[in-house]
Amino acid sequence: MYFSIAYTTISIIVISETLDRRSENMKSILITGCSTGFGRVTALHFAKLGWKVFATVRKEADRESLLNEKAGDIVPLLCDIVCEDQVQELGREVAAQCDRLDVLVNNAGAIYRSPLELLPPAELRAQFEVNVVAQLAVAQAVMPLLKVAKGTIINVSSVAGRITTPLIGAYSASKFALEALSDALRVELAPFGVRVVLIEPGPSPTAIGTTSKRRWADIVAGQSIEVGGYARLIEAADKISAGWSRIGFPPQQFAKLVETILNTATPRARYTIPPRFAWAIAVRQIAPDWLWDWGVRQRLGW
Repeated sequence: MYFSIAYTTISIIVISETLDRRSENMKSILITGCSTGFGRVTALHFAKLGWKVFATVRKEADRESLLNEKAGDIVPLLCDIVCEDQVQELGREVAAQCDRLDVLVNNAGAIYRSPLELLPPAELRAQFEVNVVAQLAVAQAVMPLLKVAKGTIINVSSVAGRITTPLIGAYSASKFALEALSDALRVELAPFGVRVVLIEPGPSPTAIGTTSKRRWADIVAGQSIEVGGYARLIEAADKISAGWSRIGFPPQQFAKLVETILNTATPRARYTIPPRFAWAIAVRQIAPDWLWDWGVRQRLGW
């Protein structure tokens, strides 16, 4: 009897120590914007790989939806990244559950789509708040944990962060700014062992495009804006956008790219996805402005 009790006690201690070691060795990742699209798919992907995943969402329903997936160690956290208090609380919650953070994926973002003449200044500020200011704020909130882990920051830019086209001037400007922040951070954080990588996605069938169109409709209705002479441009751009979305790459490909980056000893500064869109960036870099503008206008019939 005494032997049985002793054996059971030792077994419990061994199992407990094993679980503690597993917890210590488990890699951790924070991904913002996990309600839908790239964020959600990537969060589930890494949870299934055995990572501890902190996934931010803005709505309780989305938090419950992620929990119902039962996909490994995933911790959905309510956080609107444009709210400073919520971002600070996010940093505290992550720190309370782990003493290091291996990866931050700054994925949350938005598109404020409009001809620039018609874009209210408040909407332009909102565009930069979510795509630029909030990205840095999240990184700052968890930077001590990233430094401990000598971790990686992956900022999600866009092909539009290197090429701008009509109607998404505000979005492109914000992504250009995010690229600049990433270039500076990459050098500033190098002595601390923290890597900074940009992902520049092309079109993909996620909810961000639909949300941007709904936001534009709200802007028009709320501000009593007359679209006027831009109607033809908007119609042409909608047709092109719909075509790209149908043939765009699946979000799972984004998750796999994040995994590839994290398994690479010396990742590049930038990754375009799908890779074929790198040619468009290269062409824009060498084409004279007048020729590029002419080509864009021809494409849009503008």
